Amino acid sequence: MNRAAVLVLLLSTGCVSHPERPAPRASVAVAPPTLAEQAAAQEAATRPGREHKALDVLVGAWTASNVAVDERGNESDAVPGRAAIGWTLGGRYLRIDASLDLPGGASHLSSGFLGYDRVTQEYQWLMVSDLSTGMGVARGRGDVSRGGVRFVLDIVEPRTGTIARATSVLRAPSPDHLVLEIVGPDAAGLERVLRRTHYRRAG
Repeated sequence: MNRAAVLVLLLSTGCVSHPERPAPRASVAVAPPTLAEQAAAQEAATRPGREHKALDVLVGAWTASNVAVDERGNESDAVPGRAAIGWTLGGRYLRIDASLDLPGGASHLSSGFLGYDRVTQEYQWLMVSDLSTGMGVARGRGDVSRGGVRFVLDIVEPRTGTIARATSVLRAPSPDHLVLEIVGPDAAGLERVLRRTHYRRAG
């Protein structure tokens, strides 16, 4: 019997020997990370960066003056106020507490948190006040010391229920002077600065 015939016979009877294969390794269960490990990883991934550092110029105690701006850039209707700004939560957010003293003795308060989201790569400003029951979140890009950060906030008009867009620009012309400008269309439909708040470093 030749070799080919022997091979056919062995295959037909299932008598072909196979080299021994290593036994499969037993799977090793990997323990999920602990809450402390998850928190440490998240803390490392969200450390403040240069965009947060750029906001250092805002830190401090400020006196404020909120004014109307006409089409020629003239300011009027000044309303005084104050603001206190400082870092919180490991330098991730600025807490901003502000007040305006209206004619007649009424004072209105607002609070908020300003930070930079490294995921969306944008500044985000959460605002609440005693003139609203909603929380506004404005989003913007830019550099506060170089042209300013332009924020956009979607708001609901109480009378109509329609969504309107509010635009503001926050900039720091100098370390002792901050400016927040409300931008929108005037009576002629042209976009310009409608109101401006000057912040001067107190003390």
